[in-house]
Amino acid sequence: MRVFSGSRLRRLLALGLVAGLAACGSTTTFRPRVTDDQTRSGGTLYGDFLVATYAGNTRDSRVAAARYLAALERDPTNQALLERAFIFSVAAGDMDAASKLAPLVAKANPVSDLAPLVQGVIALKDKSYPAAKAFFTDSHPPGEPDLMAGLALAWTAVGSGDVAAARSLLKPTGQPASDVFISYHRARLEEVLNNPAGADAAYQSADEATAGKSLTVALAFSSWLQATSRGDVAEKVLKKFLDSSPGNPVAVSALARLRAGKPISHRITTPQQGAAEGFYGIASAVSDGDVQDAAIVYLRLAQFLDPENDGALAFLGGAMERAKRTDEAIELYREVPASSPFYVTAQVSAADLLDERGDTEEAIKILTRLEEDEATSGLAASALGDVYRTRERWDDAVDAYGRAIARSGPDFVPDDWPLFYARGIALERAGRWAEAEKDLRFALKLSPDQPQVLNYLAYGWIERHQNVEEALAMLQRAVEQRPDDGFIIDSLGWAYYRLGQYAKAVETLELAINFSPYEPTVNEHLGDAYWKTGRQREAQFLWNHALTLKPDKVREPIIRAKIAGGLPAGEALERQAATEPARAP
Repeated sequence: MRVFSGSRLRRLLALGLVAGLAACGSTTTFRPRVTDDQTRSGGTLYGDFLVATYAGNTRDSRVAAARYLAALERDPTNQALLERAFIFSVAAGDMDAASKLAPLVAKANPVSDLAPLVQGVIALKDKSYPAAKAFFTDSHPPGEPDLMAGLALAWTAVGSGDVAAARSLLKPTGQPASDVFISYHRARLEEVLNNPAGADAAYQSADEATAGKSLTVALAFSSWLQATSRGDVAEKVLKKFLDSSPGNPVAVSALARLRAGKPISHRITTPQQGAAEGFYGIASAVSDGDVQDAAIVYLRLAQFLDPENDGALAFLGGAMERAKRTDEAIELYREVPASSPFYVTAQVSAADLLDERGDTEEAIKILTRLEEDEATSGLAASALGDVYRTRERWDDAVDAYGRAIARSGPDFVPDDWPLFYARGIALERAGRWAEAEKDLRFALKLSPDQPQVLNYLAYGWIERHQNVEEALAMLQRAVEQRPDDGFIIDSLGWAYYRLGQYAKAVETLELAINFSPYEPTVNEHLGDAYWKTGRQREAQFLWNHALTLKPDKVREPIIRAKIAGGLPAGEALERQAATEPARAP
C-alpha cells in the first residue's frame, strides 16, 4: 500500500475548487450583484459562469455548484463545466447532484479518480459492496492502492464478509506516515469484528506510534477500553494525551464523560462508519495549506457516509471557518451534539464567530450557558473573557478570566500563560495596574521568554516611568524573537525615548513604522522622537497622520495639542490628565 501524499487531494484542487478560468480576465474583478438567492440562475451561460467562478474563488461551494449546474444545462457538452459542477456539488454536500454527475464525469474523463471514488462511496452507503469494490479499485492508478483507496476497500470487504481481505489491506507498510492510519483502522476493524485481542493489539500499536499524542487515537482507544469495562486504563490513556497537550478541551471533556459514566465518543459499528472515519482522518491530516479546500470534499464524503460522526462535523466547521465561510461554519459547529467531546470547542468556536460577525449578545448567551454546564474546563470562561475584552468590558473580562484561572489551577503549566496575560491586559485597561503587573509577572514565570508578555509588561513600565532599564532588556529579548513585529519594535524605540536616547529611538521607531505604518501609536511615538531631534515638520506630519488613524479617545486630545502647540503642549496636557482623579473605565 503506497503512502498517502496528498496528491489525490491536490488533483481535486486542480479541478477548480479555488481556481477561476485563467482565460477570462474579467473574472478577477467581477462581483455579482447581490440578490436574495445567489443560487438562482441569472438566465445566461456567461452570467452563470461568472457567478460560479466568483463563488468558487470565495469558497462558496453551494452557489458555485448551483451556478455551474445552470451553466451546464446551457452547454451540456462542456467538460470543464461538468467537472466543476460535480466537484462543487460534493464540496457543498449535495450528494444527490453528485450522484447524477459522477457517471457523466467518469465517462467524459476516464482518468478521473474523484468520480469513481464518489460512486464507490454512494455504493458503499447503499451496501452495494461488489459495486463499491469495483469503483474504489478504479479510483486509484493501476497497482497497489493509495491509503484512502486501501481503507475504503478494506471497509468494503468487511461489508462483503471478506474479513481476510480486509485484514490483508490493513497490514503495516513500514512507512510511519501511513502505518498510523493503518494501525488505527485495524483497531477499529477488529472492534467491529468483536475481536478484543486484535483490537487491543492494534490500538496499542497506534498509541505507541503516536507516542500517546494523537487525540483521535486517544479518544477511540479510551472509548474502546470504556466499552470493555476498563475505565481505569481508559483514564490513563487520556491522561497520557493530556500530558502532551495540557488542558486540551476535547480530552478534558472526554475525561469528564468517562468519570461520569457517559460514553466518551462516537464508536464505529458499521463498514460505512469505518470508511467515513478514513475520509475524516485523512482530511484532518492534510487540511492545511493548498489542500485545505479539497479536504472539504473528503469531509463531505465522511459526513454522507456517517452523519453521526461528530469529529468530522466539528472539523468541517473548522474547515469552513478557515475558508472564511462564517455562516456555514457557525451552522456546522452548532450541529455538534452535546454528547460529543467536541461539543465545548465547537460551541466556543461558534460563539467566537458570532462575536466577530457582530452578534455579541448571542455569543455571550452561548458562552454563559456553556460555562454553567461545564464542570472541568475553563475554556468557556476564557472565551467569554475574550469577548468582553474585545468589547472593552474590562471588569467583566477580569471576572471571566478569573473563573477560567480558578478552573485551570492550582497546578499551572507553561501553556496556561495566556490566561494570566489576558487577565493582565484587562486589569491594566481597567486601571488596576498593580494587579495587572502581578498577572503579567506570573505569565512570565510560566513562560519566561514569551515575547507578547515581555512587550506588554515592559511597555507598561515604560509608560509609568518604572523599571526602564529592566524594561529595555526585556524588549530587546522580545525583538530578538519577533524581529518583524512593529508593535514590539515600537515599544523598544519608546524605551530608548524614555531613556533620552533620542537618536536611537528614531532609528528604532523608523523600523517599527515600516512594519506597522497604520498604527496610530507608532506614528505618534516617531513624531515625538522627531521633535526631540529637531525634525519638527516631520513630527507635525506624523501627528496629523496618527490622528487620521483613529487613535484611542484618551490620546486624541493629546495629539491635537501637539499639532497645535508642539510636543511641550501635548506633554503638558498629558501631565494634567495624569493628575486628575481617575474615572471609571
